[in-house]
Amino acid sequence: MVTRQKQFWVGLSDMQGWRISMEDSHTVHLYLPPGGSDATPASDIPEQPLGSTVTNDGTEERANALAGVFDGHGGSAVAKFAGTTLHTRLANLEAYKSGDYEAALKQVFLKTDEDLRADPSFFNDPSGCTAVVGLITTDGRIIVANAGDSRSVLSYKGEAKAMSNDHKPTNKEETARITAAGGFVEFGRVNGNLALSRALGDFEFKQNYTLQAEQQIVTADPEIITHQVDGEEEFIVLACDGIWDCLTSQQVIDIVRRQVANGDDLGKICEGLMVKCLATDSETGGIGCDNMTVVIVALLNGRTTEEWQAWVKERVEGKVGRDTPLSVPDIFGQVQPSIGGGFGGAGGFRLGGAGGLANIASILGASGITFRTMDDEDEVEDDDELHLVDSAAKSPEDALVVESLGAKVELVDDDGDSHMDSGEDSDATAAAAEAGAAPARTPAFSSIGSPTVPTPESLQPLRPADSGAAAEKKSDA
Repeated sequence: MVTRQKQFWVGLSDMQGWRISMEDSHTVHLYLPPGGSDATPASDIPEQPLGSTVTNDGTEERANALAGVFDGHGGSAVAKFAGTTLHTRLANLEAYKSGDYEAALKQVFLKTDEDLRADPSFFNDPSGCTAVVGLITTDGRIIVANAGDSRSVLSYKGEAKAMSNDHKPTNKEETARITAAGGFVEFGRVNGNLALSRALGDFEFKQNYTLQAEQQIVTADPEIITHQVDGEEEFIVLACDGIWDCLTSQQVIDIVRRQVANGDDLGKICEGLMVKCLATDSETGGIGCDNMTVVIVALLNGRTTEEWQAWVKERVEGKVGRDTPLSVPDIFGQVQPSIGGGFGGAGGFRLGGAGGLANIASILGASGITFRTMDDEDEVEDDDELHLVDSAAKSPEDALVVESLGAKVELVDDDGDSHMDSGEDSDATAAAAEAGAAPARTPAFSSIGSPTVPTPESLQPLRPADSGAAAEKKSDA
């Protein structure tokens, strides 16, 4: 586990999921004084994935702590750049040194974009990343800066307090900025492409040199929320949208709180969250197939980790604050065979988001009902209409076909890639399809804060049929 005296206990984990590459990165620094640290680094920090950093310098002195998650798209380069440089850039800003932390967080997001533009190695890089960064200060504040649709949530007496807002192109204020800068929103995406409206990188959307950085079609300008600590805070969660596409903020808080009360360590809880949000196969329309990263920071407030767990357990059992449920319903039902191409196949479609059609698909999937597009043989003129089909029907006459009026459906090409995939990934996927079906992959994840955890039973059927080997997984205590 990673702890900082009686201040913080951190669990984190990341998982590639069903994607062909991992584009997330993270940053955790439990000792971040102004100007950075020259103390001897702690020796118990496990090696991190390329592009991510974790430090906990070996000194008794108190200082601010920082945690962040960067969800890459179109490649991993920008996310890795942020994961390895943002903390030092922040610590060296004059605003940070003077204690003006809100200003410093705004500056570090914009300065990271400036440094990316100035670096020749990024001149032709199309990638970008969301960024959600939490700063816990020695003067009793939790300050979160966010650009994009990753999210941070604080458990305050078991209630989910939003420490960030998702930046989607359809948000009124986001649409206004996009259109004022010369862009447009189509199918819920910026210029019909990007499904979020604030990000680091993504310079193809930042080409209007008559406008300030904050006014571009896509901006790195973060929204900042500050919470004054009063002792009722239990923990804070930062995670990418692969989690929030499947679970609400309150559900995540409920899961973490209940499992802490059950005695689980934070690393195991992070892994459990990701497994819960992982689709049982890659044909669920994108939901549950994304890269995932979760960081949980326990606010010890002078307690040991054991004392903090006992405190949370007492609050849960005594119903202090929210009455935390014993469990949260499963997200994905039993895998159903695809009909008429199904999800992601030729002529298929993806569901673009956590709400609406995505939730309907998840709920009805457990009841044996799946989505499909109409075949040429179906007597409907519009082949791209979305329909519900009762897969348990015994004959075509018994099939239930319901038109989804006004639904937004994102069509995908034959290799099943979405708009968020990079060109290289798309070509590679298509080439693999031409060469023959690739063997099944079991998503792997690495974590900090827990012992090695066996492959969950629910994932075991995902292994290749010709191999009983466990899923590739790295886990550090």
